[in-house]
Amino acid sequence: MQSSQKLALALTLVLIWCLTQSLVESRRWRKSVQLNLHRETNHTKILSSFHNQKLRLKEKLSPTSTDVAISSMSVSQTSVAKDNLFNSHNTEYYVTAGFGTPKSQPVTLLVDTASSNLLVYSSDFVKQSCLNHDGYSSSESQTYQANGSPFQIQFASQDVLTGILSTDTFTLGDLVIKNQTFAEINSAPRVLCERSNFDGVMGLAFSQIAVSGVKTPLDNILEQGLIDEPIFSLYVNRNASDASNGGVLLLGGSDPTLYRGCLTYVPVSKVGFWQITVGQVEIGSKKLCSNCQAIFDMGTSLIIVPCPALKIINEKLGIKETDRKDGAYIIDCNKVSRLPKIVFNIGWKDFTLNPSDYILNYSGTCVSGFSSLSDCNGTQTNDDGEDLNNIWVFGDVFFGAVFTLFDFGLKLVGIAPKV
Repeated sequence: MQSSQKLALALTLVLIWCLTQSLVESRRWRKSVQLNLHRETNHTKILSSFHNQKLRLKEKLSPTSTDVAISSMSVSQTSVAKDNLFNSHNTEYYVTAGFGTPKSQPVTLLVDTASSNLLVYSSDFVKQSCLNHDGYSSSESQTYQANGSPFQIQFASQDVLTGILSTDTFTLGDLVIKNQTFAEINSAPRVLCERSNFDGVMGLAFSQIAVSGVKTPLDNILEQGLIDEPIFSLYVNRNASDASNGGVLLLGGSDPTLYRGCLTYVPVSKVGFWQITVGQVEIGSKKLCSNCQAIFDMGTSLIIVPCPALKIINEKLGIKETDRKDGAYIIDCNKVSRLPKIVFNIGWKDFTLNPSDYILNYSGTCVSGFSSLSDCNGTQTNDDGEDLNNIWVFGDVFFGAVFTLFDFGLKLVGIAPKV
């Protein structure tokens, strides 16, 4: 067989496989539950929050940490109802949900793919210290079950979230999850109340990193038969002009109308976080890493990169250290169209971020979508001796360019360019 015939056969087989996969994904979509994402609209608040977000991330990656950052979304049965997901100015995405019965107490939750617990402010804490937020009141619910175990999360280097564990009915769109244990927060940093729109966090990572061994919302949703398959998908909308149209969270399926081509699947390299091995990252012709580890973290706004890679990226973008402000790097908006593309090779397939994907424009102030975990002095390691400064973290900037499927049964991540 000639080489041209072999190539044609290979392409035909790939096409057949892709079409078969699309049919499977279409069936998953019809059975899935769709949640709409929402986002922040206050530019000033977002620009001042980047530094605090990196502190949250630093504690999250630490083995003693249980911090959660969430993108909030709301849920709906495909054939029944639909709630909107909110986009917090392309840097925080959240969902509406509810606790208790017979009347569900509405809250806004930040959805986080790098933590596993469900957290919500208590109503007493909101009244006393966190005004303009909603909270949960156990006395108003007929299905509340007392637990009372203490709960603590290291939120930043000197900030801690504390509370107690409680159990109640948790409503996510049209899904009613019974006997869900969650953290009822009664103490949190003031800056969190001032700079965020969410009232809690919904973690979507693996149960292995759940604080206190609490069963995750995902595990309960699957165990109670509310979804057919152990998967969820994310489509993030980067249209900053419409905060109520932040994208969708699909529980139990995916939607092939939201991405191009086939999903590329890669195995989770370390169960706990949604962590994978990335074959290579390049900016222009300059290689940034090979066989590097990356974590999908929708609770982080930017793409967090190792210090050596950040130095190269900033040089290519013409960014100097004096351009750093509140943990992020400012860049001249007039230069954006001339900036290079950045290519991520994942599962032997290239995924390209254009300048419009990785530069955030806040009313004429342009911010680079790349930053580092620390000030690049010294190292931070976990219990396995792994240098946390060497891990890439794919935050909302990365999510904004792709459609992502998470399979917590087979422990796979599927990625495709979004439409």
